[in-house]
Amino acid sequence: MDRTRGVLLVFLTFFAYTRQFEVGTLYMYGYETSVLLNEPQPLPVSTTKDVGFRVELTAEITPVWQHPTNSHEQILQLTVVTPKLSVKARQGPSPEGFLHKPSKVEMYKLHPLFLHWDNGQIKKVYHVDGSESSVLNVMKGISSLLQHQVKNVKETEVDASGKCDVIYKLADSTHVSKLKKNCRTVVPVAYFNHTNKVLGAQIDSQVTVSYVLSDEDKIIRKATSMETHFLRVEARKQSGAEVMSKQVLHLKGREKVNTPKYTGKSVAEVIKSISSKLQKKLLTDQLATNPDPKECIACKSLKDLVNSFRSTLSSKNLGSQGSAIAFLRLLKKVRESDQETFHAVLKDKKNSKILAQLLDIAAAAQIEPAHKAAMSVLRFNGLADLPERYLLSLSLSTHPSEFIIQDIMKLVKKGHNNDKLYETLVLTVASLTHTFSRTPNNMKQPIVSEVRNFLVEKLRSCDDELCQLMYIRGLKNLRMADTVNVLLEFAEGEARKPAIYATRALQTMPDSYITKEVCVTMERIFLELRSKHDSSVRAMAVDILLRHNPSEDLLRVILQMMALQDSKELNTLLLGRLYDLSQSSKYLQQMLNKLLKDPQYNNYHILGQNGVSSAFSRMLYEDKSANSSFSNMLEIQGGLLKRSTVDVFVESHDAQMRLLSFGIFAGGLSVFSGEDAIDDGEDANAGIEITLMDTQLRPFVFFSGQGELMGHVWSGTGSERTTALQGSLLLQDHLQVVPLQNGLNAELLLNGAISYDFAGEIQISLWNRNAHSLVEVGAAMVIQGVARVDTSFVQTLIEFNTGAQTQLNFISDLDFYEEVIMCLQMVQPNFEVVNNVRKLERIPGSNYVLRKYKRKLSHVPGKTFVMNKKNTELCNKMFSK
Repeated sequence: MDRTRGVLLVFLTFFAYTRQFEVGTLYMYGYETSVLLNEPQPLPVSTTKDVGFRVELTAEITPVWQHPTNSHEQILQLTVVTPKLSVKARQGPSPEGFLHKPSKVEMYKLHPLFLHWDNGQIKKVYHVDGSESSVLNVMKGISSLLQHQVKNVKETEVDASGKCDVIYKLADSTHVSKLKKNCRTVVPVAYFNHTNKVLGAQIDSQVTVSYVLSDEDKIIRKATSMETHFLRVEARKQSGAEVMSKQVLHLKGREKVNTPKYTGKSVAEVIKSISSKLQKKLLTDQLATNPDPKECIACKSLKDLVNSFRSTLSSKNLGSQGSAIAFLRLLKKVRESDQETFHAVLKDKKNSKILAQLLDIAAAAQIEPAHKAAMSVLRFNGLADLPERYLLSLSLSTHPSEFIIQDIMKLVKKGHNNDKLYETLVLTVASLTHTFSRTPNNMKQPIVSEVRNFLVEKLRSCDDELCQLMYIRGLKNLRMADTVNVLLEFAEGEARKPAIYATRALQTMPDSYITKEVCVTMERIFLELRSKHDSSVRAMAVDILLRHNPSEDLLRVILQMMALQDSKELNTLLLGRLYDLSQSSKYLQQMLNKLLKDPQYNNYHILGQNGVSSAFSRMLYEDKSANSSFSNMLEIQGGLLKRSTVDVFVESHDAQMRLLSFGIFAGGLSVFSGEDAIDDGEDANAGIEITLMDTQLRPFVFFSGQGELMGHVWSGTGSERTTALQGSLLLQDHLQVVPLQNGLNAELLLNGAISYDFAGEIQISLWNRNAHSLVEVGAAMVIQGVARVDTSFVQTLIEFNTGAQTQLNFISDLDFYEEVIMCLQMVQPNFEVVNNVRKLERIPGSNYVLRKYKRKLSHVPGKTFVMNKKNTELCNKMFSK
């Protein structure tokens, strides 16, 4: 019985191909395709109003040539008749809500399309030169439905969706299903995505086609395709858009006709014959579609757009949602503008007060015209403020071009007499090269090894510590595995500051870079087997060890060293880090629980550390898709702050990134610590270090030297809020064109921006012997996604926006009147998350426009973060007075 069925299927397959589409017969099909845009909805019921359109027409198919010796090979003529457009209107009839509207599609001159059909596949298409592109794409979508197999097979096909992996399943002799996966664009189109998955876009697609064939000759009676494409924010998957497309092709009838007889033994000869008879030039093409030129919806020129956002872009508004929204709106426009247009905007005197913000946008655009326009207005031999601002924004590029890296590298090699600006150039070229190298195949480009070799050679040739620190920070930004050994040398070296910065660089490297050799070196440093090391270096070294599955023996040694209590602040910091990491590492938790069952380790000498230093992690914001948390390592020396590092992480279920690192360092302040103060051998100094998205910035130094410190104290220059760093930067950056099965093209766009303002103030009273400082990390984030389908006769889009504006305050109070008491606080005020959805539909050449809008607010309560018990006791003691 099975053998009989198999023979029957083979016969039916052969029979289908020998009798499809007879020459001299006209096949008339009804055809409709619809496109709907909406928010991602839980199936099966959508609760929100979508927007979209439907195209209906008659498709006439007739074979005009059949190969003399191969009946499986034909030239089919496809002609569309009476196309009309319907849109999703509020007054549209139920249940679908489509209403017919006049449009350009009814006025176009319609030319036939010729298909080279061979054994169920369409090899090439031939269209009349000058055919309207949108109609041509629709005809390619219809043609794609004609491409099918009547057998169980897996293969790769090219059709309107691009190059796809296709699976055909034959249910019986008249029912076939087709599943398409992994479609890749064939026609070159713009594409980019963030190299870090956490800040990327998630695109999910599904395309299926079902065929019903006629019993007698197996031609298509009905073909139905369904496809969905979801655009979601990786870190917030409830924010997104959905594109749904449907096609239905059904046979209305057939009739014998006197078709033109085209002669020729080959396809090329036949096409030449057709072209001659039609007196039209025929162009050879493929089924893959070309995106239609976009017509701007509610467009303004770049100059007008800048004028409308000028006040929003002012420095006082940085850190606000309005500033982030303006950044994204202008970014899109700058990417469409030429060099001359943008240069004129930068040179306009009206924009002089917002020039820094416009340079942020120029850097984020990451295109040659914008970069050239920015470089033409910057003066690298003058004040460093604007060049540094542009370089900072440029260093945070999401997909930098080789041209921009080479241009910055020329400036680096040239050198500069301004040390601060030169360091920013070094840090920028290192960061750009790292991001560039993460794109597949870019690692092999010569510019990558050129930058790497330059930084290493310069570091080895340095004559002083300041020079070494600069190039170590450069290697930290470069983040390449083959520079780890260089960093290890400096981490284990005798020079204190280079060791601190080299170990910090290793601490922020990807886990895959931390080899056995690295761990052995970190053990030597922590245990001081070869020489003494600064406590900050030892703290970071042991942190690296604890995060990379330390052995039981190593944990025993660490606990035994803590029992000595010869460095209570380091021990307190280490104890806090042990507890902190064990909360997120099951391996470390099990090892620690095992050891603490032994009284040798579970005792007061180890667990009763009484320092003020601390290490802890806290959740900032929790979401279904991703969490935001921070990790703090606070090191105290002589009752005063020595070094504090706050790392802010964004984590999805399988990826993590360090969004922000905020470090405060101080030294040489023993004058404030009373009689028992320990002299650390440093000149008085303090400052902050900021790392944005793993890009280290040049340190911001508050003061260097006793004289400069006392100058601030007597003049009160630090007692007013002072901005350390502000600007706007790009977070998400995704652009993808998705060819739809129906021949039209969907554009999926995701951009995210942060507008930030980092500021601080410090008040020191020698009379009252106390000090108060406040560091504000203020930021506003906006994520904007767009899904749009544009044709020459209809345009539709959905846009979603998610925004929040928040702040993290670091407050420290110091009282050194009778005894040294220090109280540290971290406070996050209340904030709101705003979600907006906008939907728009428009018919070019008419007044018809449909707009839909939805807004939702979510409140997030503020919080004060607990540090450790000792700090709480000191705060209570200080403020009880």
